[in-house]
Amino acid sequence: MRASRLSITGKFAFLTVIMVIVVFPIYWMLNTSFKTQAEVLRRNPTFFPLHPSVEGYANLLDTSQGTRAPFLQSMGNSLIAAGGATVLSVLIGIFAAYALCRLRFTGRDTFSGLIFGCYVFPGILMFIPIYLQFESLHLLDTFVGLILAYQLFGVPFATWMLRSYFITIPPSLEEAARIDGCTRLQSIFYIVVPLAAPGIAASTIFTFTTSWNEFLFAQVLMQRPDHQTAQVAIYNLMNGDSLPWNQLMAASVLVGLPVVVLYFAAQKFVGGGLTAGAVK
Repeated sequence: MRASRLSITGKFAFLTVIMVIVVFPIYWMLNTSFKTQAEVLRRNPTFFPLHPSVEGYANLLDTSQGTRAPFLQSMGNSLIAAGGATVLSVLIGIFAAYALCRLRFTGRDTFSGLIFGCYVFPGILMFIPIYLQFESLHLLDTFVGLILAYQLFGVPFATWMLRSYFITIPPSLEEAARIDGCTRLQSIFYIVVPLAAPGIAASTIFTFTTSWNEFLFAQVLMQRPDHQTAQVAIYNLMNGDSLPWNQLMAASVLVGLPVVVLYFAAQKFVGGGLTAGAVK
């Protein structure tokens, strides 16, 4: 009994340490965002704001800044790019994953391996050819171009993740639906998609998060200040050696909110998808 209690205490202590390591950077980000710049630069750091202030948020959201676009506009640009890329990636991933699971064609296994290879391939190596192609197609500084560029990592990830879910769905369910008169396309939307709702939700979350946090493609392909994404806007806050830490942390808080909201909303959706799949 004593050994069991010691084991439980040790596990609890270990999990507490891990929780502190994970939560402390988030707390410090929030803490710093509500400090004045003078307090941030104090020699002795404070773990609570001595005089809580929204100076960082006010300066960040100040629309009179002439050297950069409004930060909320940059967040809107990120939402357009990440949302469009997510919808397109998941939609293509559904059909691609279904084809790899259900259709029989020459080179199917090779194609599956190539998709995985595209996912692990460093995207930074594709900057020059993508830039040159987009320049010839007049897609630079356009959201369409940025959304298409995000497919470089979005489609392989969504396809590979959904493929593992589609494999677990018995083909007999689709066969029964087709006997009842459904076409293959109808069986995908009426049978496969509802049963794979947890996988679709998970791929949507991770694809959106990856696109929302992407920096390099947005920095290279979107040069106009009014088209910059939130990640680029945060980078542009750093000017020289004097860094506005309270603005940087305030921007980080605002950029993290949509992802947090999406994660909480998707938890209910995943649970509902699991229940619906079990009933059907």
